[in-house]
Amino acid sequence: MRKLHLLVGLAGIAAFLGTGLYMRAHFPAAYAGNESLRYMYRANHIYLLLASLVNVTLGVYLVRAETGWRASLGKAGSVLALSSPAVLCYAFFAEVPSASPERIATALGVFAIALGVVAQLPSLGRAGRP
Repeated sequence: MRKLHLLVGLAGIAAFLGTGLYMRAHFPAAYAGNESLRYMYRANHIYLLLASLVNVTLGVYLVRAETGWRASLGKAGSVLALSSPAVLCYAFFAEVPSASPERIATALGVFAIALGVVAQLPSLGRAGRP
């Protein structure tokens, strides 16, 4: 699972760089003077970096409980953390251009990374112990 977190994190950093290049090439035409839209693009850009760096960190430092509810909770947290960069990348290209205040994919991506990290906490100091 650690290698998968690292791979997803590095791919997310590449996507972060790609969204940065997209903003550099398409701004200011992409937001047409609407500053709130510009801030939405930048916020989603940074959320993608956050989720990617968290996955890189989990790839390097993940502590996995061997069995029990801690192991199950950790696996569920890993799934949430792994899905977050993809959801946030989708939100960058699909949600932000519509400038809707209801940014459900963005919220799901941010909550997924937060819950994914919190789900790893019970495993701290318990790896390999029953």
